[in-house]
Amino acid sequence: MRPQPEYGRRPSRGDVRPRIHPTRVIISWVVAALAILAAGWLLPNLSVAGFAGALLVAVVIAAVNAIVPPVLAAIRVPYTVAVTFLLVLAADAGALMIADAVTEKAIEVGGFLDALVAALLIAAVTTILDVVVGANDDDAYSLRVTHRLARRAKDRIETDVPGIVYLEIDGLAFPVLQRAVRDGNAPEMARWLTGGTHRMVEWETDLS
Repeated sequence: MRPQPEYGRRPSRGDVRPRIHPTRVIISWVVAALAILAAGWLLPNLSVAGFAGALLVAVVIAAVNAIVPPVLAAIRVPYTVAVTFLLVLAADAGALMIADAVTEKAIEVGGFLDALVAALLIAAVTTILDVVVGANDDDAYSLRVTHRLARRAKDRIETDVPGIVYLEIDGLAFPVLQRAVRDGNAPEMARWLTGGTHRMVEWETDLS
């Protein structure tokens, strides 16, 4: 029997809590360690004591990144994207300096400028490896940051009045989303369409 649309049903609060996947966390640490090893191999003023040392440095960087980026996200600065990127990059460089200071020669950095270059290279290599192995967990991370910022917001308004959530994906063509729904890559949207509560209207993308 086809499910009936749920229009007009009184909504109930059901916050989405991101789940932490231990396997994905371990894979992310291994990926970060490999990126640190690559930076140590490519940069003359950066020395890494093997994979074990790189893994220890990755843990230190992860601990720093669990604190610093959410704080930076809560700060209102001009030119947010560019400034936040530079601040996070500087924080990563600082994390490398901290790892140099607190570990027993797991990593040796020539100076802050060398750490800054290393942080940029590590970020680039990590991004590439994340794409290859599929270890990127940015959605869960972004959701955790969003929850944290929402809890701190003083002007937050909670309501049970139904609203509309708009999702914009730049450059997404209608046939691409159709294939994603058909192939099971957009299961939630497929459920909406199958349930009859939503419909998809064709659109055309413009050149950027």
